[in-house]
Amino acid sequence: MAAFDLRKTLKQISPTLRKQLFCSSWPDLAKLPWDEMTKPTQIRPLFDALQSLELGQKRDVQRLLKAFLRLKTNGGLKVLIEEIESHAPDQIEVWGEQKSRMDKVVWTYLNVSQAFEEAMVFARADELSVTRYCRKWPGVQCSEFEFTEARRAALQQALIAHYKVELRGEICEIHHYSRLNGAEYFFAYLPDWPENFMVFNQSGELAPLDVPTAFTLLFVYTPATGVLETIASGSQGAQMKLRRLFYDAACGMKVEDVDPERPTFELNHVLDDTFSLSLDTSTLPVERAFVTRLMVYPTIEGFPLEGIQLRFRYGMSWSDAREQLDRVLSSQGLTRDQVTVEELLIRVQCRGDGERRGRAIPIRVTPRACDLKSLDDDQLRVIGENCLKNLGIDRDRATTVLLGSNGNGEASAQARGMATSNA
Repeated sequence: MAAFDLRKTLKQISPTLRKQLFCSSWPDLAKLPWDEMTKPTQIRPLFDALQSLELGQKRDVQRLLKAFLRLKTNGGLKVLIEEIESHAPDQIEVWGEQKSRMDKVVWTYLNVSQAFEEAMVFARADELSVTRYCRKWPGVQCSEFEFTEARRAALQQALIAHYKVELRGEICEIHHYSRLNGAEYFFAYLPDWPENFMVFNQSGELAPLDVPTAFTLLFVYTPATGVLETIASGSQGAQMKLRRLFYDAACGMKVEDVDPERPTFELNHVLDDTFSLSLDTSTLPVERAFVTRLMVYPTIEGFPLEGIQLRFRYGMSWSDAREQLDRVLSSQGLTRDQVTVEELLIRVQCRGDGERRGRAIPIRVTPRACDLKSLDDDQLRVIGENCLKNLGIDRDRATTVLLGSNGNGEASAQARGMATSNA
C-alpha cells in the first residue's frame, strides 16, 4: 500500500475548493488565514492546523482525502461521471470545467454528494472485479427481474445458512445498487471473527478489536444478458454453490451447475525464458514496455504462503526481473514451474511526436480482467489492448489493428497525437 502524503495531497486541490472543503467540514478551520493560501503550494497554515486536530478528526480527514485519491484514477473518474449524469445531469458542464482530476473529485463531493457516495461503492466493486476471487458465469436470463424485499430476505437467509458452517453468526446485510449500464450490484456483509486483530481506540491506545468486522461478498448480475459475476473467497466449487444460491433466492429460478467462463488473459508464459517484452513498434505508436509489479501464487497444495509479490525498478529489463524472481522463489524452495501468475502491472511508454513526450499507459492485468476498460481515452485503451495482443497476453490472438492506421503499418497523425502528453 502506497504511503499517504498529506502535503502532496493538499497541493493537488485548488485553493478555492480547498477552502470550501475544510471550512464546510471543519468550521474551526475557517479561522485560518486563507488569504495567505491562494496558490496550490501555499498550505503551511492548513497543514499545521490539521496536525493539531483531535485524533478522531485526523482520522476523518485522512479517510476523506484517501477517498479522493481513490476516485481520481481513470476508473474512479469514469464511475464518477456516470453517477453525475444520473443524479445531476445539469452539472456535467460545470464538472468538466474543473481543471484537475482531484478538483473534479472534490467538486463532486461538495456539490453532488449522492453521486460521490455511489461512485465510491462502484469504484470499490470495479477494484474487486480484477482480483483472483472474481468469476464470471455464462448468462441465464431472468425476464422482468425485480429485487423485492421478499427476495432480499430470501437471499439474506440463504447466505446465513450457507455460511453457518463457518460460525459466521446469524447476521447478513445486503446493499443493492443499480448501475447505469444495467448491472445490478449486491454487496453482502457477514460477520468475520478475526484473531488478535489490533486497533487504536479513542484514547489512542493499542487494544484488541472488541467488535466483529465484516467480510464482503459481491454479486454483479446483468438481467439483459443473464451474466453473473461472483466475487468471494473460495474455490470454483464454493462459488458455484453461491451462484446457485443467488439465482434461487434473488431471481426465483433454479439453474444447473456450469463452469465459469474461461480466463480472458494468459499470463504464465511471461515466466518462460523465451518471453520478451519487445513490442512491434512498426505497427504500434509505442517505444517500449516495462513490468513494474508481479504477483505469483504457489501451485503446491498446503504451501504456507498464499502469494509472493515483487516490485521492479522502472526500466528494469524483463530478463533481470526474471532473475530477481528466481532468487525470491529459491529462498522459499520454489521454482518458476511451481507458481502461477495472478497479477501483472505493465507500463507502456507511447512514442512522442518530437514536440511533446509520449504518454505512459499503466496496465494492470490478471487472468480474469484488465483495468484498461477503465481508461477514459478510447484510443489509448485500444493501444493498450493491442500491446497485450502483441505480447501474447490476450487470449484473442487476432492481428493487431491500430486505430487510425494508414494501412502501411504506420500510425496516423490522429493516433500519434493522442499518444502524446499535453504537458
